[in-house]
Amino acid sequence: MSEATPQASGATPPAGDLAAALHEVGNALTVVLGWLEIAESRAEEGPARDALEIARSYAQLGHGMARRAIGSSDAILEIERSAASLARAAVLGVTPAATQKAVGLRLETRTGLDDWVTDADAVARILLNLLLNAVAFSPAGGSVTLELNEGPGVIVFRVVDEGPGIDAERAQTLFSAPDSTRPGGHGIGLRHSAEVARERGGALGLVRPGPGACFELSWPRGEKKSGARHPTVATRLEGTRILVLEDDPAVLGLIELSLETRGATVVSITSGAELDSFDILSGVSAALFDLSPIADDPKAALARLRARVGDVPVILISGSPTGVPEAVADEIRVWVRKPFEMSEVVEVLRGLLGRG
Repeated sequence: MSEATPQASGATPPAGDLAAALHEVGNALTVVLGWLEIAESRAEEGPARDALEIARSYAQLGHGMARRAIGSSDAILEIERSAASLARAAVLGVTPAATQKAVGLRLETRTGLDDWVTDADAVARILLNLLLNAVAFSPAGGSVTLELNEGPGVIVFRVVDEGPGIDAERAQTLFSAPDSTRPGGHGIGLRHSAEVARERGGALGLVRPGPGACFELSWPRGEKKSGARHPTVATRLEGTRILVLEDDPAVLGLIELSLETRGATVVSITSGAELDSFDILSGVSAALFDLSPIADDPKAALARLRARVGDVPVILISGSPTGVPEAVADEIRVWVRKPFEMSEVVEVLRGLLGRG
């Protein structure tokens, strides 16, 4: 009989544990995103609102990465943004870290005001990694510059720091070595960033090892777009009564506030047993169901719902890795997979209830 070997500190966790952890991270970011959206909508114009917008954009970035990692990419809309807005957001995103270290940040924009890029979240991730590295290696009182230029068919993001630079031997393996020289780094960021850029038709390279390292990210230029192509439409749900069955208090609170601020009346329950109360369910327009409170017998729970409210649309809000249970597949109109953003839930409700 052999003894089980304890998992070494820092070793790769089992795939199942990693998937579960990513799911929990995604759920936490769902709640964070929702509250940031609410706070931003209530904040007055000024620095506080700007800070909330930046926090929300990076929470959204992490949220999307968690979703993709657990196989939810089919539910994520492709994000397109102008190159200039990506550069500004990247600089603002690392400003607190730079301020804490007394490092200055500069943005030099020579193009990109009207040039858009696809896979904007990938660009944002790479720029964030490059800028955090640059800040980490720059001395107090130094500065980091993000330059935005253009080349034949590409937008070029260039990050320049005032650090000691990268020695010649290290520079040769910078995008392949498993280790990192940044305090707290694991050697993953640059390797992964280079792979992501390559997969999407771009390129990440070290232009100058230093002193004062210079990295360059080239990204395919998209078509020029007018801001009128992406209008913001207020979504209202006045006069609707939405049933929510959810046993996670944080998620439930987020759903309640998000729907109520759009004019809906929310009826909240946390267990299948509460489906037996007709007074609570009276006049329901639609139902949002998490699977966990009715996992023992989802078919029976939905049958009890139908007996009381009739043929209202039922939306599954669940992170179940196996999808919609076959026993209730005919009862579910839409599956909004956790971790989700509240805008997804609102859009689904608007479509099903004819509020488009």
